[in-house]
Amino acid sequence: MKNLLLCLAFLTTAFLSQAQKQFNNELSLGYFTGGEFFDTSAFSISPFTKGKNISLNYTRLLGKNLSVGLNYIQCGFDYLPRLKKLENNTIMWRVQKTFSADLGYRISKWSISATAKAGIRYNMVGYKVEHYASLPHSNGWREGIGGSKEYGKIGAKLGAAIQHPIIWRFFGELDCEYARMFSGGDRNQLLLSYRIGFRF
Repeated sequence: MKNLLLCLAFLTTAFLSQAQKQFNNELSLGYFTGGEFFDTSAFSISPFTKGKNISLNYTRLLGKNLSVGLNYIQCGFDYLPRLKKLENNTIMWRVQKTFSADLGYRISKWSISATAKAGIRYNMVGYKVEHYASLPHSNGWREGIGGSKEYGKIGAKLGAAIQHPIIWRFFGELDCEYARMFSGGDRNQLLLSYRIGFRF
């Protein structure tokens, strides 16, 4: 339900803006997101889990090259299926719900465009869950000890997006966003998304 309301909010914002014949508005939606947090975990793709992963982006073009954008990403990364054994101090999964705003500069050639972006990110939800240790008991079973660590709420971001035409006003968009959070753990965060968009 929250995802539906968020999508409706983006659509309302888009349609309330001045949509002209130049098609200065772009709305794109994706499902899978990749994440890198520059620690002991490897680059991971969010699993196919209904309703839990979404990448939504709205862009307003300001003239030929400049743009402003709003972006929402909700994703989870599950590292347990890759583990052969649960070692001490192992990251088990992560959850991210981020909202960001940016200014962009776009160049286009041969119907393909590339945009460099800079802005701010706000982590509405951001944490990782870790397994710290397994404690043996006298009867032979082991008790797992774990906990979670939250990420910082505010950070700065740099990003890049490459768009390619699909058909009519539809396009594909590969988006890469690197953020440096100002506080909390795992301050360096990289999120990679692919979305299908529409110009209007």
